[in-house]
Amino acid sequence: MTESAISLNRKRTAARITRCAQTLTEERGIDGFTMDDVAECAGVSRRTLFNYVEGKLDAVLGAPPAPDPSRLTEFRAGGPTGRLSDDVKAVIAALLDSKGASAEDAERVRRLIASDARLHKAMQEKFSTFATFIADALLEREGPDFDPLRARAAATVMLSLFDVALEAYVADPSITLVGHYLAAFDGAAALFG
Repeated sequence: MTESAISLNRKRTAARITRCAQTLTEERGIDGFTMDDVAECAGVSRRTLFNYVEGKLDAVLGAPPAPDPSRLTEFRAGGPTGRLSDDVKAVIAALLDSKGASAEDAERVRRLIASDARLHKAMQEKFSTFATFIADALLEREGPDFDPLRARAAATVMLSLFDVALEAYVADPSITLVGHYLAAFDGAAALFG
């Protein structure tokens, strides 16, 4: 099996686990099922399940999108265009494209997060970790004179724009999530520019 086939199988298995955990949460609530139930629903062993997720909250929320390493390397080196705002948009757009979430998936996650404070807290922690990752990439790209507070603020705004785009995508799935994100980004840039 090729590396890309293995990667695709891993993505499918991860998506199946998340879908099952979300369905079980909708049907029974977060406390109404076990990880064994998730494994059975997803058609994987308990051991395999824990190779993908640490626990229920991770299973329900799913894995965050992973940046393409080559795009990230290019971004950190000052590319692809050399203009920070355009380069941020390119990286985020590629990241959102890679996730491929439908409007229904997005709405389900939003509903589940709103229904349970533990899910909401876990999502906030994932966002905070990802904001740190983005801020670190900005600092590496822009060098030691770039203010860490500015990098953290920019990363937090980028993630907030994702939430705005997600809400717009659920309301109007005729435009892609990437399209909504780029519109939100451009709107914020115009406001702050």
